[in-house]
Amino acid sequence: MVLVERRGATDVLGGRSDHDQAHIVGVYLRPEFRGAGLLKELFDAAVAWAWSLEEPRAERVRLFVDERNGRARAAYRKLGFEPTGETLPVRNDPAAREFELAVPRPGVRSG
Repeated sequence: MVLVERRGATDVLGGRSDHDQAHIVGVYLRPEFRGAGLLKELFDAAVAWAWSLEEPRAERVRLFVDERNGRARAAYRKLGFEPTGETLPVRNDPAAREFELAVPRPGVRSG
């Protein structure tokens, strides 16, 4: 699922969004479909949709990934998503962290 978050509005996580952005949530592929390129196709479609929005004009697409999920982190990095430095506690395990990864709109500086 891809959610739209407006700059200055409360985002899906209850914070304030510093960007007009798209937020990918709820990523899951059944094990038998992993490694077949489906994730790239889904992400290509999600990011293309985000860039196609005229209002708001998304500055970036972001997602959060559990620090313990190295396979997902590696897959997202391969798709162009880079760590932003933002982290959040995992909802039911505050000792664990989720890392924010994002890809900026081409031609837009991140930050």
